[in-house]
Amino acid sequence: MAGPFGWELLLDLFDCDEAILSDQARLRQFVEALCDDVLKMRRYGDCIICWFGSEDIDTEGFSVVQLIETSSVVGHLSPHRRSAYWDVFSCRPFSEEQVTEFARRTFVAGRVAAQYLVRG
Repeated sequence: MAGPFGWELLLDLFDCDEAILSDQARLRQFVEALCDDVLKMRRYGDCIICWFGSEDIDTEGFSVVQLIETSSVVGHLSPHRRSAYWDVFSCRPFSEEQVTEFARRTFVAGRVAAQYLVRG
C-alpha cells in the first residue's frame, strides 16, 4: 500500500456566536474561505446550505455540504445549543491545527473538541 487513503477532522465547536450559526451568508463565506484559503483545495460545485429539523428546537439548524476535489466538508449547526459540528475529509493531507483555529475564530467558540483521523 502507498500510505493513508485520507485524513479526517471531526470538529465540535461549543459556546459559539448564535447569530453566526444562523446566518446562511456567513456560513457560505466560512466554507469558501476554509476551502480556498485554509485547505487550499478546489471546491466542486456550489455549497449546499439547508435549514433542517424545525420540528424540534434541539435539532433545528443549518446543514452544509461542500464537495471538494479531494472529498468533502460537511457541517451541522445548532443555534439553540450554540454549537457547530464539522467533518473535513480529504485524500490530501491538511493542517488540523489551522482548520481548528480558523473555525474557532470564525464561530467565536468558547470550547473546541477535535478528533483527527488517518484513514486506511
